[in-house]
Amino acid sequence: MLPQAKKTVNDEKKYHLWLRISQISLIALLLVITAFFFPRGKIFQFNYDVDQITTETIIAPFDYDILKTEEALEQDRQARENVVLPVFVWDNTSRDQVNDNLDEIREQLALWYKTEKDLRSKRDFWSTITDSLVADSLMLQLQEDSLQVLNVKLELQNRGLKDLGMPRWTYFLERGPSTHQLVNSVKQALLPQYMLGVIGDMPPKEDVSRITMIMRGKESSRNPNDFRDMAQSWESVQKVMISYYLERDPRLLQMAEDLAQAVMIPNLNYSQELTENRYAEARNLVPISVGKVFKNERIVDANTRVTPQIKQKLNSLEREYIRKGYGETTANSVTTFVGKMMLSAFLLFFFFAYLQTYRSQIYNDIKLIALVGIIFVMHLALAHLVVYNLGWSEFFVPMSIAAMIFTVVFDGRIAFIIMVTLTLLTGIILSNNIPFIVANLFVSSLAIYTVRRLRSRSQILWSILAVTSGYVAVIAVFEMIKFSSWESVMEHMLFAVANGFLSPLLSYGFLVLIERVFKITTNLTLLELLDFNNKLLSNLAMKAPGTFKHSIDVGNLAVAASEAVGANSLLARVGAYYHDIGKAEKPEYFIENQLRGTNKHEKLSPRLSATVIVAHVKDGIKLADEFGLPNIVADFIPMHHGRTRVEYFYQQALERAKETDSDINEADFRYPGPRPNTKETGILMIAEAIEAASRSLKSPNPQRIESLMDTIIESRIKGGELTNCPLTFRDLEIIKSAMMPVLTGSMHERIEYPGQRKKLHIMDDED
Repeated sequence: MLPQAKKTVNDEKKYHLWLRISQISLIALLLVITAFFFPRGKIFQFNYDVDQITTETIIAPFDYDILKTEEALEQDRQARENVVLPVFVWDNTSRDQVNDNLDEIREQLALWYKTEKDLRSKRDFWSTITDSLVADSLMLQLQEDSLQVLNVKLELQNRGLKDLGMPRWTYFLERGPSTHQLVNSVKQALLPQYMLGVIGDMPPKEDVSRITMIMRGKESSRNPNDFRDMAQSWESVQKVMISYYLERDPRLLQMAEDLAQAVMIPNLNYSQELTENRYAEARNLVPISVGKVFKNERIVDANTRVTPQIKQKLNSLEREYIRKGYGETTANSVTTFVGKMMLSAFLLFFFFAYLQTYRSQIYNDIKLIALVGIIFVMHLALAHLVVYNLGWSEFFVPMSIAAMIFTVVFDGRIAFIIMVTLTLLTGIILSNNIPFIVANLFVSSLAIYTVRRLRSRSQILWSILAVTSGYVAVIAVFEMIKFSSWESVMEHMLFAVANGFLSPLLSYGFLVLIERVFKITTNLTLLELLDFNNKLLSNLAMKAPGTFKHSIDVGNLAVAASEAVGANSLLARVGAYYHDIGKAEKPEYFIENQLRGTNKHEKLSPRLSATVIVAHVKDGIKLADEFGLPNIVADFIPMHHGRTRVEYFYQQALERAKETDSDINEADFRYPGPRPNTKETGILMIAEAIEAASRSLKSPNPQRIESLMDTIIESRIKGGELTNCPLTFRDLEIIKSAMMPVLTGSMHERIEYPGQRKKLHIMDDED
């Protein structure tokens, strides 16, 4: 084996090894991620929803308590908490604290009066001094005394006397009333209130009709109205002081009120800490269970509708499993996780086995396998989020997005297999949700049907209608069977309608993203390429109108043949439109663009003519790359000729070689290939050759056309041009039958109008 051949074989082996490792890695990663979306716990298969129908009889494996629901437990705890009375503590030190504060204020007031009086005297004396040295010395003393006065005022403010600049306190500093008498009058008015009890602020609860009072370590239930609040106590204090001071001096009354307000505090105070502790104790005393299930007791029979009571028994069973340690130890957690992975593997094996057997080109494309995995994970994550995290209806999970995306990206068969796998897997993750599985299998089928032959963006409306109607129909059937409440039916319906409206819209949006990221050409892109305003097509129509007309006719033949054998007719038409774009570079060298009497090949040798003809493939590939034509379309440019010969100029070369007794190289007259490798490219090769050859038929009729088709197809088979193409002999017969009506229809004779022949002779003579 040559060194270059050995290198090629080794490279191919390395590629296949890398491909297998990548495939296994991606599938393993998908299995691991899928397992994370299963519900937590050992017995996730018992997580039925209310009104679901059980699929098995469930027997209690051990004794366990029936736990209350979170709502019921919270209601009971709240009821027990409401019985607890707010706790108020009688503070025996409040009266002494008020008395001491008043004594401190009295001393500070006396000090303030004295320091202020001394400061005033020194200022008056300073104003009479003429000796500057004595004046400066006295100024320093005045500053110290001013600072002392300020400190005294700050101390009084700290003790609650805020308005020391009011006129009443100016009067106090000028007249110096007895602070002892002033404070004693406040005590006589204020201290008796503490015998009755001054209650502080009430707790935030509304309508507190009873409280628990703790006085000297003893508790008693009291009505808060038995005590005076701060406002009521202040009203009583004011009355006493008014009766004492009003007639004597209103300014003394105001000073007394300032003193009382500064020191007045409640002596019956709400204790938030004690109250919350009692709330917690009351909540903890509420039992968390409402009954008991014994070992081997039947929890529910198979084919039974799950009631709220049965649902709570199943939830309690799962909690008991967890409490006993199932699923919490490392060994149990690993076992459970591996089991979930294996369950996912069984379902995914069905899909990947189908791909490897019938769609190996997809299975061997890592990019496409990654796309499938991403969409799988996205839908499983959405299902988990919608049902388990948000608590919404399972019919809001947009499964039809995957159905439409896979149909457009691949085809309806692949999409159906994927949706069966994905729907079963998602339904199992959602606690064996049979209505979800049935609904989404039905709806996915409708979604696939609506976009299986995507030809216009307006089909989104039909998708919305189909998906919405499918959900509504299935939900209605299941809700009738379960006799669900009207509220439950409406909830599911609303979520389903929202899903039916949003899913097709999101699908079309995701398709644009997928096309850009994964470099995939979908029918949406192909539809855009059919626009005659496309630069490549408009350039072809202007520079090579004959070729443009030829491409349109070939497209009609290719579409008829593709639809007959189940190929992608849209791709075949687009390929036909672009297969000869290279002829726009030298249009005058191709007969369909030549005027009568002008043929540039007459001045060229057969070999040079063949080179010019073959060059349109290279020119077409260059244009396709320049304008970003998708590869799936660009493949039609070299494959529509494959490795065939430019027969006309090859025969000319043979005749000249006989005359000159020279040799010719057949490779100079062959197209570079490659040969067609899909049904669509194979159909285009046949359609292009038949359309071009049919134009040379004299007096065409069905028999001559059929004979021509047989000749061309036979030559392509003998030349090995269809070896790599999946077309069968049966397909070729069907293709002939499908093309025949199109060819005969395009080549029919027209009625000759009176005088037409004469006019044509005149035009010929003028030419």
